[in-house]
Amino acid sequence: MPFVFGPFLPVSEQDADAFNDAFSDELDSAFTSSIGCCDFCYADFQEKWPDVSFRRDGGDMLSIDALWAVDEARLAGAWWPLEYSTLRRLVRCPRCQRYGPANIYLFEHRISDVEAMEEDIATLSALGAATPFLILEHPFAQTVLAEIRAEALRVSASVQDRPMYRARRTLDVAKQGQDPTNPATYGPAPAPHTGEGRFNHAGAPMLYLANSEAVAAAELGVPGEDCLVGRVTILPPLKILDLIDADGDAVDSELFNALANSALLMAPRTGEGWVKRQYLFSRFVADCARSAGFDAIRYGSTKDRNGVNYVILSPPEDLATLMRLDGVSQIACPDPAPRY
Repeated sequence: MPFVFGPFLPVSEQDADAFNDAFSDELDSAFTSSIGCCDFCYADFQEKWPDVSFRRDGGDMLSIDALWAVDEARLAGAWWPLEYSTLRRLVRCPRCQRYGPANIYLFEHRISDVEAMEEDIATLSALGAATPFLILEHPFAQTVLAEIRAEALRVSASVQDRPMYRARRTLDVAKQGQDPTNPATYGPAPAPHTGEGRFNHAGAPMLYLANSEAVAAAELGVPGEDCLVGRVTILPPLKILDLIDADGDAVDSELFNALANSALLMAPRTGEGWVKRQYLFSRFVADCARSAGFDAIRYGSTKDRNGVNYVILSPPEDLATLMRLDGVSQIACPDPAPRY
């Protein structure tokens, strides 16, 4: 009997557990999804998984009213009416274990042990803030290093047959007296002017590129400002660590999918300070990739939900050996796509 609102009966915790297990099974059957989070833990979910809904991993999050979801599920016939009217009020979020959320957000991760991964994210974030040079002591960091080295044995260098793009603020190019038609204008910043980036350490330049003009411009993070976008061709074959479309065995595919959507790699840039703690683990991944013999990393844009970025880990001093400038466009930097 749906839409029964009382009276209420005393029930045991085991009764509530059984009801919630049945409810989760119904959600999985109807939506091919488990409960990703609820009103109480939505912000924490968003912080730990900043890219998971922004992009396409497992599909978009679906928000539904918790009581509506219960009444639409096939549960009323499995309990006596008075039991059902009580238990429907005891829906619990399996992520935070709190009773009574007004809304639940359905999502299915492409990794199996989400709870363990979230614990690793919290531990590594705290470790990185307190003692960043000890990060390799953590078992998860050791696993990442081992899997990147294993991936390096499976991946071969390949020719990049599509153009890539590098954007500069038009005002910066003019202030520095640079030639917009010179390929060096679209190279990495000089070492003394290189702060900490998502994958590079301070004073260690890397070359960040994108798969389209719009994505390259959006990555500048200055909406509305004019920018110059160079279209370049990468000349030598590159050995690329792909963090978007992992194509290895089940272990590394799960691991790389988790990294590609978690705060460990995809935390949005915050502030303009020199030290960026949110980039600590992504810089660790870059160190692992470079030591394993990778030339570049392919990863998702934090500004465009369909955007793809590349970072060349050790760009040569003579850029002519790496890339050819094929054209320059002037466009306005677009607004970033909303994330949640």
